[in-house]
Amino acid sequence: MRGSLERSLQWTLGILVLAVLLSLTAAGTWILLHGLEQFAASRLAHDAEALIAGIPAQGLEIERPLPPVYSQPFSGHYYLVRLGDGRAIRSRSLWDHPFEAANLAPGETRLDLHSGPQGQRLLLWQAGYERQGSAFTVAIAEDLNPLLRALARFLYLGIGLSLLGALILLAVQRWLLRRAFRQIDAVRTDVQRLTSGAITRLREDVPAEIRPLVGEMNLLIAAWRAHLERSRASLGNLAHALKSPLALILQLAGSEGHGAVREQAERMRTLVDRELKRARLAGGGAPARRFRAREDGEDLIATVNALYADKGLDIAANIHAPAHLPFDQEDMLELLGNLLDNAAKWARGCVRLSLDATETLHILVEDDGPGVEPAEAEILLSRGSRLDETTPGHGLGLAIVGDIVRLHGGELRFGRSESLGGLAVKVELPIPGAGR
Repeated sequence: MRGSLERSLQWTLGILVLAVLLSLTAAGTWILLHGLEQFAASRLAHDAEALIAGIPAQGLEIERPLPPVYSQPFSGHYYLVRLGDGRAIRSRSLWDHPFEAANLAPGETRLDLHSGPQGQRLLLWQAGYERQGSAFTVAIAEDLNPLLRALARFLYLGIGLSLLGALILLAVQRWLLRRAFRQIDAVRTDVQRLTSGAITRLREDVPAEIRPLVGEMNLLIAAWRAHLERSRASLGNLAHALKSPLALILQLAGSEGHGAVREQAERMRTLVDRELKRARLAGGGAPARRFRAREDGEDLIATVNALYADKGLDIAANIHAPAHLPFDQEDMLELLGNLLDNAAKWARGCVRLSLDATETLHILVEDDGPGVEPAEAEILLSRGSRLDETTPGHGLGLAIVGDIVRLHGGELRFGRSESLGGLAVKVELPIPGAGR
C-alpha cells in the first residue's frame, strides 16, 4: 500500500538487517580465511625447519624422514629446495609436475598462492637460507582446496542463517508494529465516534509521538464548536432583538399608510421568523454530529406536536435506517423540521413520516390536508410564496427544504398522498460513501 508506514518500516529494516548480517558474514569469512592462511603458513614454516635439518652437504636426498604426505603423489603437500649450485631437491609427491621457486636472499621470506597439479590451489611458503657459506631457497606448499571448501560451506551457512535471522526479525518487527499501531487504531476509532457524534473530543492517553497532534485536533474542535455556538447564539439574539422593533414599524406603517415601508418590514420579519424557526427546530444539536435518523426523527415529532398541541395531530413515523447517517445533523434537522412543520400546519388530523436508507436516503412526509395541484407545486419552492394567504406563515419552510436538497445533490418532488389524500413531499438524497 502506497504511503504505508508499516510496509515502509518493514522494507527499510529488512534491507538494513540483511545488509548488516551479510556484512558480518563476509567479515567473518575474511577473518577466518586470513586465520587459516596464517595457521597453514605457520605449519609450513615448521615443516620447512625439519626439511632444512635434513638437507645433506652432498647428494639430492633428504636424510631426515618427513611426514608420508610428502611421498604420496599429488597429496597436496610439496616441497622444493633450490641449492646454491643450481641443484634442486623435490618431494616425491610432486611426481613429474613442474614446480618453480624463486631465488631468495638469506633471511627473505615470501607467502603466495600458487596453482598446483590437478587444479590444486597451493599456499606457497618460501624462505632464503645460508649454511656453511652456501645460500639456498626452501619452498614448501600445501593445497588449500579442502580449507576453501570448508570455508565455502561456512559462507553458505552464514548467508542462510542471515536470511533466516532477517525473516525472524521482520516477523518480530511486524508484531511490534501491529501492537504499537493498535494504540493508533484507538485514535481512529475516536475520530469515527467523533464524526458520528458519540463523543465531543479525542482521548489524549495516546503514544507520545502522536499526542501533540491529538492535542491540536482537540483544540481545533473546541475552537470550532465555540465559534459555531457563538454564531448561533448571536443570530438568535439578533433575531429576538429585531422582532419587537419590526412589530412597531409594521404597526406605524399600517396606521399611516406607508405601503413601501410595510412591505420591506414584512420581508425583514420573514427573515427574522425564519432564523427563530431554525433555532427552535434544530434545538441543541452539537456541531460536527451525524444525523441519527430514529432519535432525531422522534425528537422532531415531539417538538412539532408541542408546537401544534391545539390541533391534536396524530404524527407517526416509520423509520428504517442505521443508527447514524453521514449527513450533517443541522441540515437534516432543518430539512425534516420544515417538512413536518409544513405538514402539521395544513393537516386536519394526520401526518406520516417515512424514512428509508439504503444507497439513497428516501424521505416521504404526507398529511391529510387539502394538498396541492401539480401546476402549483413549483410555487411552493419560491421563497416567500404561499398558496393560501389566510394561513399564518411566510412561505419559507419548503424553500429552505429545496435549498438543502440542492446542496446535497438530491431530488425534491411534490404529489398527492395515496393513503391520506393531502400533500406528499418526497426527498431523495444520495448517501455519501454508499456502495463503495
